[in-house]
This record gives sequence, C-alpha cells and structure tokens, in this order.
Amino acid sequence: MSKPRAYVACLASYNNGDLHGSWIELDGTENISERIAKMLASSPAPDAEEYAIHDHEYCGNLHEYSGIDDLKKIADAYQTAHSENIEWADLVAYCEYQSEDLSPEAVATYQERFAGSASSLESWCDDYLEDSGQLEEIPNNLRRYFNIEAYAHDMEINDVFTIDRPGEVLVFWHQ
Repeated sequence: MSKPRAYVACLASYNNGDLHGSWIELDGTENISERIAKMLASSPAPDAEEYAIHDHEYCGNLHEYSGIDDLKKIADAYQTAHSENIEWADLVAYCEYQSEDLSPEAVATYQERFAGSASSLESWCDDYLEDSGQLEEIPNNLRRYFNIEAYAHDMEINDVFTIDRPGEVLVFWHQ
C-alpha cells in the first residue's frame, strides 16, 4: 500500500556539504513538527534552523520549500482518504492531473467528481448511456450505427478524464 512520506533535510548541513535529514511518514502516525525539530537539533551544523524537502513519495505536487502546514494537509488528506476507502495512489494521481494540492478538501472533490470505473472508457460510456436512458432514445434499427469509440473520444475531450489502473480506468467529471 502506498503511503505519503517526505525526506526533510537540514539546509545548514546541506550548505556545508553534509547530508543530514530524515524521512517523515505523512500518514498521521508521526508529529511532523517534532520530527523536524529533532532532525534539526541533531544536525552536525551549528545553529541549524531551516529545512527543505529533498525527496518525497506519494505527496503529489509537494515542492522543496513546502511548509509544515503543507505536510500536515497531506497527512490529514491521507487519513481522510483512508477513512473513505479511497486508494491513496488514485487520489495522488487525481490531484496531480488537476494540479491540486493534497488536502482533505481534495478528497471531497475527488468523491464529487468520481463518475465510476470500468475496463475501458468505451465500456464506461456504454454503461453511462444505458443507465441514463440515452440509448433508448435511439431507435433499435439505428443503434448499430452508433459509434461508441467516437462518443468516448468526445466525452474525454469535453466532459471526463480518466486515470488508468491495471485492468481498469477511473472516470471523473471535469470541473
């Protein structure tokens, strides 16, 4: 299972040519502020005060100078996603596609825009048209002329976007 974590490095050590930092789990199990303070306190550089994020896993659009509040939002989002049974990697992919920061609000947006999943976008479109009754409006003798691939292509351009998973696609409504 994918979990968010970040490597937080001491800038004073880095500027002195030393690598000093630690990985911090952003799954709600660690006190982020305390972990950063301990890492800075154990730095070989005197008067270490500043840190930077030099690496991260499953943290979306996190950048080098993100603050503690940004790290806490990721931890809160992880806990919210976990409680809502949302796969973390799917939420990260959704936020990256939307250029949205990981946060509890992003979890709510993910849920609002989630349209379903299927083996392919064409299969999802076929189910969508069937469930919405739109296929019933087409006379039976003309349905065979309906091009589901072209319809799915147009839906992806105008109405939905997809996130690929092994064996299925997740479908989301555009904003």
